[in-house]
Amino acid sequence: MTYHAKKASVSVGTSILVFFFLYTGMQGAANEGLDTLSSLWGAFFIKLLVVEVVANIIIIMIFNLINKLATNESSPSFADERDRGIELKAIRNFCFIFCFGFFVAMGALMLHQPLSAMFQILAFDFFISGLVLNLSFIFYYQRGF
Repeated sequence: MTYHAKKASVSVGTSILVFFFLYTGMQGAANEGLDTLSSLWGAFFIKLLVVEVVANIIIIMIFNLINKLATNESSPSFADERDRGIELKAIRNFCFIFCFGFFVAMGALMLHQPLSAMFQILAFDFFISGLVLNLSFIFYYQRGF
């Protein structure tokens, strides 16, 4: 497994843990009715973005340290055309999934679903599109582009 595929695998695990930890906490607060729906979802998305970024930075730093100790291989210092092509394809897949989920969320509003349904669709869309991004990295690096 290449360095980039290992790094994407670690990011997938981090994303899963962070999302479900925050989502279950938000659902508990929503069930207790502590605050209005829009402020709960607004706080959820802000927390998700901040915690996801910070957790990924910390986990990737730890991953780089462990990978260096285990394989005596440092992270690549440059990106060639192959790496850039893989990155562009992975971002393309992310954008397709995110746009599809966004339109599904707007369709839910169009069909007079509750506002919470739109927010739940957007939350899972954000999560799934992030997984698609990292799984695309793994797939394209394993396939050899």
